[in-house]
Amino acid sequence: MTKTIKSLVSVFIVAILVSVVGFLSSAYDQLRSERLSVAVTTTHLENILREIGGEKVEVVAIVPGGMCPGHFDIKPDDVKVLHQADCLLSHGWEKWLPGLMKAVENKKLVSKIINVAGSWMVPEINIRAAKEIAETLAELDSENKPFYQGNLRRYRRSIESEVVGIRKNVHGLRDKKAVCSEHQAALLGWLGIKVVHTYGRSEDMSLRELAEAVGKAKKEGVKLVVDNLQSGPEAGRRIAEEIGARHIVLSNFPLNGSYIETLRENVEKVLIAALSSPRVSDPKDSP
Repeated sequence: MTKTIKSLVSVFIVAILVSVVGFLSSAYDQLRSERLSVAVTTTHLENILREIGGEKVEVVAIVPGGMCPGHFDIKPDDVKVLHQADCLLSHGWEKWLPGLMKAVENKKLVSKIINVAGSWMVPEINIRAAKEIAETLAELDSENKPFYQGNLRRYRRSIESEVVGIRKNVHGLRDKKAVCSEHQAALLGWLGIKVVHTYGRSEDMSLRELAEAVGKAKKEGVKLVVDNLQSGPEAGRRIAEEIGARHIVLSNFPLNGSYIETLRENVEKVLIAALSSPRVSDPKDSP
């Protein structure tokens, strides 16, 4: 009799557990189906979508952060991403995107361009882009507009707090000069560094252009050469070797899903190279 009761209790417990797991799985599937599915072309868009959209939005980036989104080879998986998405956000300059769109058969897919000019690594421009993305989300999902606007305010405050920490450390950059990739000029200028010459991708640089960059760098007494990760480090390395300058590589797109972390890492690299400063202070350390 005791064994029979134990068996019945065990069966009852298992039945309850199965029911609970089934309920949770069903609830999760329903929550997923209610979330707005957004595909984006770059990690800049991905970072902001995650910050603003939160749990209301499911985000997938097509181009990884370390790759050049201007020169990208599409894959079958990218077509699959757009087949399943409700919306696609892009910058408008992705030359490969029309070819990808031709392969997609998704009548519900809404395509939006976030046309915010300038380097999104510059905080003020990033905030401007975030505002436009928040407005786009509100258009697509008006019911959750207050949620998106609240997240926008929090995201803006987090960037402004980071800027306070950065500004305390970059005063010594005002008299520094650099030669850099065209994609890093805006950020270096924002930091106060004088950019005396910019260059393009390594594979596009001729010997004449290399000689021009070296000549200007020597004339201006440049001690820092800055490459763009997504464009490759070879062009800047050659210039730095010719003039005996320090050479660093910065990212023009968020890595590991975080704009603020990537901004902080970029600034720290510049400070170490230009001032031999050990690190950028975190605004949380500020009194």
